[in-house]
Amino acid sequence: MERAVKKILYLHGFASSAQSTKARYFGKKFKAFQVEFHAVDFNPTPRDFEYVTTTGLINRLRQYVLDHHLGNISIIGSSYGGLIALHYAHCFGGVEKMLLLAPGLTWLSGGLAEEALEQWKKAGAAPVFHYAFEQEIPVRYGLQADGLCYLEPVPPAAPITIIHGYNDKTVPIEPSRVYATDFPDSVRLIEVDADHDLNGHLELIWEYAHSFLLGTE
Repeated sequence: MERAVKKILYLHGFASSAQSTKARYFGKKFKAFQVEFHAVDFNPTPRDFEYVTTTGLINRLRQYVLDHHLGNISIIGSSYGGLIALHYAHCFGGVEKMLLLAPGLTWLSGGLAEEALEQWKKAGAAPVFHYAFEQEIPVRYGLQADGLCYLEPVPPAAPITIIHGYNDKTVPIEPSRVYATDFPDSVRLIEVDADHDLNGHLELIWEYAHSFLLGTE
């Protein structure tokens, strides 16, 4: 009896894209398996990024799943993509497993200075360099206003493996440690000697993606 094709979605981080190093790496790796792999692009145009909000991305992901008739899925969420994954699963269900890479478990997990927030609010937008578009884009303050709805982590709606670098200065590891401690039956934390991007640990990440998401462990 043939195994059912697994459907795995990759959610990129903030100011990244579906063509990121990790997205392309996973796309190549999963080709050897019975996997329908989707790297979701949350920012197809600069204007999408200008008006991005967390709620908007959760809803966009829902529409993507419905449009592609995906049914039950597993998710790989990188950084900000981890926040989207957690809240999508919490709101809509249908998620079998989540592999989260240096995830932001809450909005602005890495923090932002109060002065910078005030300047952003006053100006209405703040320039952010987008790596895929290779340019600065004025991101509207609506992102921060909407983000206030996501200041507390939601309980895991599916089994989760987190891989997080203990040298991460962008999204510190401590919230991941607390989350794994609070939900020991659902969350496993793998700590690695790395900073935020984790690109030096792709082979290790693949080992967990293969064993955890494809059910070989």
